[in-house]
Amino acid sequence: MQFRHVFGSASGFQSVQYRLVEFLLGNKNKGMLKLFPKDSDSYKELHAVLLTPSVYDVFIQHLHKCGYPIPNECLQRDWSKPHEFNDDLVAVFVDIYKDTNKHWDAYALCEQLVDVEQSFQMWRFRHMKTVERIIGFKKGSGGSSGVAFLKKALELTFFPELLEVRTHL
Repeated sequence: MQFRHVFGSASGFQSVQYRLVEFLLGNKNKGMLKLFPKDSDSYKELHAVLLTPSVYDVFIQHLHKCGYPIPNECLQRDWSKPHEFNDDLVAVFVDIYKDTNKHWDAYALCEQLVDVEQSFQMWRFRHMKTVERIIGFKKGSGGSSGVAFLKKALELTFFPELLEVRTHL
């Protein structure tokens, strides 16, 4: 609490680097660009990443190139928006997970993405608990609702079909 006043209105929410990571992982939100002046390098860099496929999109494209029956709506979409859950994509992952020997390379990549998801979620959780421990339920330094905002972020997922596939096995 002794150094919190130094933050002013700044927060990780406004960090260019954090936003880049979120955008690259697929949590795309065009509204986040408003935090940066349009003529700034930060804005330009974030805008460029907003318009490119996420890590998950690139992975899905890779699976398509390897011959997996990826739904067209996963391949040709607006990259500036978050990936939307797709039941047909779950079916592709079910086939991969049911025969890991046959689909080892794809399966291994799936599990590495799940590791990324889990690690990021653990970071989010630890961050939320640290904020809760230090400031309780006060307003966040960037003007967010603080802990409530961070708890809601725990509901976000980058690779939803890779988590859903377990329900179908």
